[in-house]
Amino acid sequence: MKELDMQTALSIRQPGPAMASTLFIVVIALLPGVAFGQEEKTTPIASPTREIDRFVESTQQREAELEELRRVVDEHGDRPGAKLVRAELSRRRARKRRDLSRLVALLTEADTSGIDVSAAREVTVGILEGDRLTLLKNLEKTRLESFDLVDAAELGSAAESEVARRKLAILIPKMDRIVGYLDMNLDQRKQLGVDVEADISELTTGIQLRADFAASLLQGTKEWIDDISALPGVDKDTEAQRELASLRKQRNVLAESQHLNVGLLDKHGLETSELKLGIILFTGRLSQDIFDEGVAAGWARERLDDLGNWLGSRGVAFLFEVLVFSLVLFGFWILSRLAREAVRRGLGRERWKLSTLARNFFINATGRLVMLLGLVVALAQVGIELAPLLAGLGIAGLVIGFAMQDTLSNFASGLMILIYRPFDVGSWIEAGGVTGQVDQMSLVSTIILTGDNQEVILPNKQVWSGMIRNITQRDIRRVDMTFGIGYADDIPHAEKVLSDIVASHDKVLRDPEPLIRVNELGDSAVNLIVRPWAKTSDYWTVYWDITREVKQRFDAEGISIPFPQRDMHFYRESAGLQSEKAST
Repeated sequence: MKELDMQTALSIRQPGPAMASTLFIVVIALLPGVAFGQEEKTTPIASPTREIDRFVESTQQREAELEELRRVVDEHGDRPGAKLVRAELSRRRARKRRDLSRLVALLTEADTSGIDVSAAREVTVGILEGDRLTLLKNLEKTRLESFDLVDAAELGSAAESEVARRKLAILIPKMDRIVGYLDMNLDQRKQLGVDVEADISELTTGIQLRADFAASLLQGTKEWIDDISALPGVDKDTEAQRELASLRKQRNVLAESQHLNVGLLDKHGLETSELKLGIILFTGRLSQDIFDEGVAAGWARERLDDLGNWLGSRGVAFLFEVLVFSLVLFGFWILSRLAREAVRRGLGRERWKLSTLARNFFINATGRLVMLLGLVVALAQVGIELAPLLAGLGIAGLVIGFAMQDTLSNFASGLMILIYRPFDVGSWIEAGGVTGQVDQMSLVSTIILTGDNQEVILPNKQVWSGMIRNITQRDIRRVDMTFGIGYADDIPHAEKVLSDIVASHDKVLRDPEPLIRVNELGDSAVNLIVRPWAKTSDYWTVYWDITREVKQRFDAEGISIPFPQRDMHFYRESAGLQSEKAST
């Protein structure tokens, strides 16, 4: 097998797939240089000229290997196993470019150091020139292929178009790599002192043509996408969706290629504002290029032109739709006001014993429902489909519900307060650790004014989840008071005085009867409870009047109101007893 030459190996007729793959591997292994799938190991050389000579020799050898592999692929590229040869060809091209880059750098360093490397430079320039011709040949080949694929994508059937676009997505990046290699080749030859002005002019002209062609393809792809997207029922058409996905992929590939073209043209000092603007307009994605003055101005002009065209074609119809929309909403706004007023009057009748919160809820809900109905009718009049809108609102409501759990909890508590009515606006309550008068109520919060006129806003969750004490819910209240007399005072006399005081007050109710009893024998006094009943609105008047009157009458009747007292007893023991206790 070692003596088998390449022509003999490739001349075997009609090999099977396994045999063909084996033969290609044998062909690659017979080529000089590194073994298949392995990188070449190099040994560093101290002398610059010897290292340059080694790189020249290595590059020439790689060029010969590449030429042989190209011939194999060109002649037998349709055989099974050719993919392996193409992969190896790509790997060896990459190694050759790395060697060339290193060789050019060494030659530049040698020139700087004054070392004569003219022979090596001449050989390197020749290699670079041959590489340039090969790249140009491959570029022309891929360019012609791309033209055929573009025609197939535009004129073929749906299946043929999809296949053509898939091939274009592979071919265009390949062309971009070739163009990038050509630009690098120019830089390397210029670095070695070669006059490349004509080549630069030729390259930039070719890139400009590529850029114009890519811009045209981008525009056509965008229009194609827009046309398909505008078809009725496209969201449910699987075939249309697949074609849209294919077109969007083609648009992205073209945009990346155009970015490369723009970068190379910028590098050589050519004007690219129009191309940058085209990328933004045809892809619909803003980039940092928008900060370029020319691109920004062009983008603004395009937007103004689009607006002018739209106003010219749709302006009158749009204004009419806005007018209809506004009139419908205005009409339903009037209806909502009438509906709110009707509900307010209906709920104001005596038979409807609703809380202020419930009354406001029903009034506001009626107005909002009428306005919601008006919005639906107005949207339908201008041709907006409501099904997607309602679906979107449902999804948005779900997301908002998760994000606003606490608010919804307050809302639920507000509904419970609305249904069970533990208090109403104007009630004095104790809830959530706050005591005061209810000033305002909503389904989310309750506003309480404290006795010193501070406004406290309590979330309904905090109100409903704790104890609620409604101080003014009932019409009458019992006034609880306690008065103490001395142990030496006459209890029946004190009870009679308290009874007279309570009976003489005009705001104390006779039914239920007041209660006056001895309640406790305290540490310092005998405590009597006094519990008259009064209207809730007269509670504090009765409390304060009776307290004041008790003090005055007790003083007049000689009944004492004792201070807190403590009796202290001192015991004195004899000295002998203390000694005896100490000894024990």
